[in-house]
Amino acid sequence: MPEEKKPVLSPADAVRDIVKALGLGFASAGALAAVPFAAGALLGGGSLAAGLETAKSGLFLGAALALFLLAGMLMLKGKKPENDLRESGWQRHFRLLSPKWVLALFAVAWILLAAGADALLLWLNRG
Repeated sequence: MPEEKKPVLSPADAVRDIVKALGLGFASAGALAAVPFAAGALLGGGSLAAGLETAKSGLFLGAALALFLLAGMLMLKGKKPENDLRESGWQRHFRLLSPKWVLALFAVAWILLAAGADALLLWLNRG
């Protein structure tokens, strides 16, 4: 029976995976921020600042929950072996990154978008 050869991974694969995970993270951050933004703007009397403040809080909450989930995944890592991701189809989407890394990059994207909303709020309140 011939042995399975592991695919050769290059630095370009790592960059592609990181950019893809961050892109998906920013897309999900936009979707995550849309509902709180609309609710904050409507309940805040149509104020852009109220919508941004609510969206920022929602993004920070989502990032905190994602990091809490990631911490739990890392603590349980030693208790059971990792699953082989080739059979689940994960490597069709990410050749190098594991689900834990992708979740961490999602949280980074959410925090960056929340920080951008906070900077925009600061700029709006200056004038």
